[in-house]
Amino acid sequence: MITAEQFAEWKEQPVTKEIFGLLKEVRADLTERLVNGHTLGQNADVTHGLTSKLVGHLEGLNQLLNISYEQEEVSVDVSDVTGH
Repeated sequence: MITAEQFAEWKEQPVTKEIFGLLKEVRADLTERLVNGHTLGQNADVTHGLTSKLVGHLEGLNQLLNISYEQEEVSVDVSDVTGH
């Protein structure tokens, strides 16, 4: 479990900032792909599937990039996030 102070320190570390910067670039690329119609398929089912997948990626990135300390204690377990 981490404290609010530890969380704030982690957010300010150079490596954390670098990773968040790279994640923002990935998000921008995915957004650009969506805007430019890269999820359009030959039929509605394909378009729906590709668009849903891309939007899901964007939602996941947004959740990660908007992470904040909201509780007294935060426990981060990779298996909670990945399901593995």
